[in-house]
This record gives sequence, structure tokens and C-alpha cells, in this order.
Amino acid sequence: MSPSLLCTLALGALAIPSTVLAIPAPTTFDRLITENAAAVVDPSFKAGAPPIKILVGNDDGWAEANIRQLYADAKKAGNVVLSAPAKNGSGSSSLNFLYGPVFGAEYDSIPDGAPESGFNQTDPRLNYANGTPVAAIAHGFKELTTKFWGGDKPDIVLSGPNVGFNLGVQTLFSGTVGVANFAVKQGVPAIAFSGGDDERRPWTALQKGDVAHLYSQLAMTITDQVTSSVPFLPEGVSLNVNFPKLSANCLKAEDFKFVHTTIYPFVPTIQCTGSVKAPDEADVIASGACLVSISVMGSHKLDVGQATQTTVFNKLEPILSCADIKNNVIVPLGTA
Repeated sequence: MSPSLLCTLALGALAIPSTVLAIPAPTTFDRLITENAAAVVDPSFKAGAPPIKILVGNDDGWAEANIRQLYADAKKAGNVVLSAPAKNGSGSSSLNFLYGPVFGAEYDSIPDGAPESGFNQTDPRLNYANGTPVAAIAHGFKELTTKFWGGDKPDIVLSGPNVGFNLGVQTLFSGTVGVANFAVKQGVPAIAFSGGDDERRPWTALQKGDVAHLYSQLAMTITDQVTSSVPFLPEGVSLNVNFPKLSANCLKAEDFKFVHTTIYPFVPTIQCTGSVKAPDEADVIASGACLVSISVMGSHKLDVGQATQTTVFNKLEPILSCADIKNNVIVPLGTA
């Protein structure tokens, strides 16, 4: 059975009304409040520069350390809103449905019986929706864009960083990729980030310089390059990015190189240099080197054609290196 047919059947079998009775949360609980809050101006915006609108989601849940660090760092680059599931939704692909009132939220971040959606009282830009990852990002598009941006779409969607890799065929089933895929189908460019260090942690366990900080730094380097000029990405295109596990040689952002890759091996690809073709992402990660794979993905969650690969390669070239995996040779291309 194909993944798309499986998803269609699952949606039909698990259809749940999106409108449910909201059970008010305790007024003393500061993780969420149910009333609408006025739009909050992020104080970290750069003076004089129009901020880009960034919607952040994931499949590991709104209280996961990785997404909270990315949210914090993304605020230095734009007008950021987070909309993520109340609990871990890994492996849910593009399923899109809500569950109703919250029970069993991850890390006890939301009390049982709380409404289907809500937000942090001290920072109303931190939002959850109790559903699949795609339902949570859809909540961002439907409700939060009106609340914070006057109904304007986000300029870009950032998903993750996922706890664990999303390589090759895993992209078809990944909720992290599903979030990015939903965005491009709304006409918004997106980047799905995943990392090999797979320890799940709440945001309260964040420590300066830990893996969440490193992955977020690397993610923002890519995001800054993507958003350096318009269009950010070709229409209907997202990026699938995988960070390697940390090692003794890969501990600081400057230790890493970014490599243009394909999702699958043996697909038509482009020359990185005259003698080196772009490798596939699994080979790059398996090399054990400090390499970040960046694959160009279409709305079908597969590799795009060579012309589109070339367009994105040219956009990212200032931060890219060529990787000859077989001969263990890394050649920097840009100057960034």
C-alpha cells in the first residue's frame, strides 16, 4: 500500500471534529491562557529593517528543547510565532487532525483537560495545538497569522530541529517534513531540520552551548542565506536538512560544512565542481564527518529536477562546500 493511500485511509478512519468544547485551564497555570491576547511586538527586531514573518513548528512537541532554542534564535532574524503539537507526533507524516482537549501533554507542560489550543501566558507567541504536527502548523496558518500578522501568511516556515535523522525514505513518514510540506502547499517556502543526537529533553533542560544551541546556530545560518534575497526558494520547494551527531571533532558551529545533497541515491543530480557530483544525504551523514546535508525537496517529498537543484544551489553557494565522500575531500565554495 502506498504511503499516500495509507494516509488517506487513516484520515478517513480517524476523522475527529475540529471544534470541541474547550475546558478552561487553571488560571494559575502560566503555560497557557485561553483568551485572545493582543499582538506582541518582538523587542529583538533589528531597528529599521522590516522583519520577515517566521512560523516555527515541529513533530516532537511544543515543549521540546530543540524547537524552543530555534524559536529563541529565530527572533533575532524576524517576527516569529511558534505553533507546534502538545505532545510528540513523530512519524505522523502529513496526517492532519485535532484530538480535542489536552490529556498527557509532553513534560507536563499543559494540564489535563486544557483546551485543544492555547499559548504561554508570559509569551503568547509560544502556541500549541493538540493534534498532529500538520494540524498544529495549520492552526498557525489559520488562527495565528490573523492574530499576529493581520492575516498575512508567514514568509517562511521552519520545522524542527527533529530529534533524530530524517533521511531518504524517512522523509515520507516524518512529521517534521510533513510540516514543511504543508507550508509549501500553502505557497510558503519551508525548511525541515533534523539532527542525529536523539535524546529527547524539555526546554527546561537547555544549557548554554548544548546540542540544541548548536543545531539552532546551524539552522539559522541556512535560514539567513535562504532569506538573503527573494524569492527565498522556488515555488513548491522546501529543504530537507540533516545535522550529524556531535563528536569530538564536531562541537562548534565553525567545525561544520554545508553540502548540497539529494534525498535518494541514483537520481539525476548536478555537478558541485567539475569532477564532483552532489552526493545523497545518507552517504554524507554516514561519512562521520562534520557535514550538514541540504536536499532540495518538491511538494511530492521527493528530489526535484536538476534545473531547480541548480537554482537552489546557486542561492546557497556562499555557504556550501563540495564533498567528495569517496575520497574524503571537502572543497569550500563560498566566502560566507
